[in-house]
Amino acid sequence: MQYHYGHPESIHSTKDNLNTMATMTLAICARNAQDIIGTCLESIQQQTVAPDIILVAVDEMSDPTVAVAESYGAQVIASNATGLYEARNAVLDVCTTDYLAFTDADCVLVPEWVQYAKQVLDERDEIAAGTGRHPPIGVKNLAAWLHHMWYVVETQETGETDGIIGGNSYFRTSALKEVGGWLNMPRHSAAEDMYIAGALKEAGHGIWFQEECAAQHNYETSLKGLWKKSVMMGKDIVVMMRCAGWRGKLWYFTLMIPMVLLLFILGIALLPWCLYAGGGLSGAMLLGSFVYFTLKFHNPFTAFPRWIARWVLIWPYTWGILKGLRSPLPESAILSKKD
Repeated sequence: MQYHYGHPESIHSTKDNLNTMATMTLAICARNAQDIIGTCLESIQQQTVAPDIILVAVDEMSDPTVAVAESYGAQVIASNATGLYEARNAVLDVCTTDYLAFTDADCVLVPEWVQYAKQVLDERDEIAAGTGRHPPIGVKNLAAWLHHMWYVVETQETGETDGIIGGNSYFRTSALKEVGGWLNMPRHSAAEDMYIAGALKEAGHGIWFQEECAAQHNYETSLKGLWKKSVMMGKDIVVMMRCAGWRGKLWYFTLMIPMVLLLFILGIALLPWCLYAGGGLSGAMLLGSFVYFTLKFHNPFTAFPRWIARWVLIWPYTWGILKGLRSPLPESAILSKKD
């Protein structure tokens, strides 16, 4: 599928004068990304509006990524991070620009990405963060398809939204500092985008989805790698919510996932003894979840592939959720939330 992008001028402003002097740092949190980050940095160099600062954060300066990043003119810092939450905070700590944006080392930004991101924040005072589509590039196989289907936010249309995609996000720096940045969660690297979106929403800020603000993404190509990633995502989202003290809709929705899988397994187990009861129970789980996704996406054709992908990945994701429920919480995260 080919993706076509319009012109940034299509964003309608309610202001007579844009804040054209606002500055932006575009950051990449990377680890051993020396073989892939060059293409990403090239796409940043080709932006129609250049970011004021290109910043690459590595765990330590001995990372081979440093030499590649510097060859493209990027500033490099050592985050001393053990996970993505820490790395994001390290970038926020040194950020001096009005806006702070993130992409991933394996992403390729469309040429107007910075221009769109800046215009959204320039024109909409109520918006503190934004995101956009994450179309696939590179190898396209079953694992990559399943991984791509996991992204829910990018199915939306231009307008206000509830979440962001971590590798395709832009923020008002002041809003990030107002909410204290990301939780201090060492050795955790998933659901950090869900946390910061939730924290900003709790603080009364709006989040925007701009369809054309696309970061093309290389998805996981190994089923084994995707399995591990799904376990990590399930574990980290639960640990994050436990640390943040969140007990809202997302918490109960997440806890429902193991219950749905358990009822599905129970239905399958009952089949040899009672075909109707077993088939009815497992079928109810499948049909009920499809109806839920159809209502969520407002379109059965959009819902169907994502429903399939979730039933494939529900197994490792559930295992991750269960691990997250019994994992010890990092004390630093609890303290950072209290502060």
